[in-house]
Amino acid sequence: MEYIVLAVILLAVLVAKGCYDSVNYKKKVRRQLRNQFGTVSEESYSEEKLLSLKSYFEAVRRPAYDIDDITWNDLELDELFMVLNQTVSAVGEEYLYAMLRQPEFDPEEMKERERLISFFQTNEESRIAIQEALHRIGKSKRHSVYACMNYMTRIKRESNVSHYLAIAALAAALASAFFFPAVGVIAVCGVVIYNLVSYLKRKPELEAYLSTITYLIRLLYTSETLAKSEIPEISVYAGRMKELNRHFASFKRNFWIIGSKKPTGDMLELLMMYFRMLLHLDLIKFNSMLKVYDRYSEELRQLYQAAGYLDALCAAASFRALLGEGRYCVPELSTDPAPFYEAEELYHPLLESPVTNTILAKRSILLTGSNASGKSTFLKAVALNALLSQTIHTAAAKSYRAAYFQILSSMALRDNMKGNESYFIVEIKSLKRMFEAAKAPVCTLCFVDEVLRGTNTLERIAASREVLAGLAGGRTLCFAATHDIELTYLLETLCDNYHFEEAVTDDTVTFDYVLREGRATSRNAIRLLGMLGYPTEVIERAEASAEHFLATGEWK
Repeated sequence: MEYIVLAVILLAVLVAKGCYDSVNYKKKVRRQLRNQFGTVSEESYSEEKLLSLKSYFEAVRRPAYDIDDITWNDLELDELFMVLNQTVSAVGEEYLYAMLRQPEFDPEEMKERERLISFFQTNEESRIAIQEALHRIGKSKRHSVYACMNYMTRIKRESNVSHYLAIAALAAALASAFFFPAVGVIAVCGVVIYNLVSYLKRKPELEAYLSTITYLIRLLYTSETLAKSEIPEISVYAGRMKELNRHFASFKRNFWIIGSKKPTGDMLELLMMYFRMLLHLDLIKFNSMLKVYDRYSEELRQLYQAAGYLDALCAAASFRALLGEGRYCVPELSTDPAPFYEAEELYHPLLESPVTNTILAKRSILLTGSNASGKSTFLKAVALNALLSQTIHTAAAKSYRAAYFQILSSMALRDNMKGNESYFIVEIKSLKRMFEAAKAPVCTLCFVDEVLRGTNTLERIAASREVLAGLAGGRTLCFAATHDIELTYLLETLCDNYHFEEAVTDDTVTFDYVLREGRATSRNAIRLLGMLGYPTEVIERAEASAEHFLATGEWK
């Protein structure tokens, strides 16, 4: 009798501890959501994690218009994603990643995103309530939830008979222990060992999928909470979630068998883990859930998308708060067929102390200037703001007006050693994809840093002229940086010229990173040799040779 009393007391303590932990956890989450809004995400990203984020995007990738891998790497968009990723759920961060790779062309969709982002910015309590519900889904450190949802169709379906027999055997062994203690104890030990071994053999095979089921359960409960939230601004999404949720009553029933509704465990969850191992409860429940999944997998994907969409736009609102009042604007996007790009006091959103520049482009742009003067950073700033404007409807500028663009770049290419391709081959393939993209029925915005740098001067200038001329017409705007001043003359009827300057004194060089109209006129490269201690005769001969070329057009 006293053992029963002790067991009851112990159970009561565990329940009380669980309730106490739950209350404290909710307070901690709300405090965390309030404090992290408008800050840089502190999450860590392994290569495996970054790779897993692509799964949803790969599933919904459009054959055209999306940001390809070359452009993603050129613009260092992994870094932008890491800063932006203040999502609170696995589905949210996977959806945000896909959103950043899919520029939007529908004005109505952009209007809806703006409505929600603005609401999340100005209604803290409602936003926190939504994020608190989404937070219950949790995040995955290794696996993509969306990928595992798809992989679940490949799992071999199995009967629960063997698991039921394992439970029956344990019950029989326990019963025998009351009548034949010596034999019963041995039988219990044998059955327990068998159950544990068979469980540990099967469980690793399903680990990622059991984890996914746990996320899906949390997603269902999250959608149920949001459906009851009575926040008018998300009523369309809440209503849709409620409609989809009704298919999963049996899926949610006895959810505790698989895992907790919360992304972090507690004492009760630890206790449940041992019951699962002994009784195979989660394996039995998993097999029954697969039947529901097979029937309603598309509805689950729609729930995934609805929750991910809300979470991603909460992160967009946080990004605006991070930029700060007056440091971003709501872009004006035009459906006019003629390409144009107009931004006032535009800057690169990831720089700590950026210099702002203003640009109006109705035709392609050639940028000149010395190394480190700001050309590449400016190209990235223009590209990033075009992308942010058509994804999270936010521009890091005082004002932004532009056409809807598909965006491509060719800026940070490397030799393809695996494919046995030289830098020049990689480069001309990269440029060719821009020509192909320009055939699309939408405007194209492309960026080239040092066009055809992989070949000799004579052929580079001749070929660059034709490549840039080919990209400078129709519905394409091309921003190209070059050191070849000759191109600014050869293409001046097709492209506008802008440049960056540097100031060189006796012992230092400084850059102001201010964009100026016209081609670069300074010639400071030879002076820099002197600053670095090159012999005087080398510098004098170089200057004389340059002057002779400028005067005669020939090298001596």
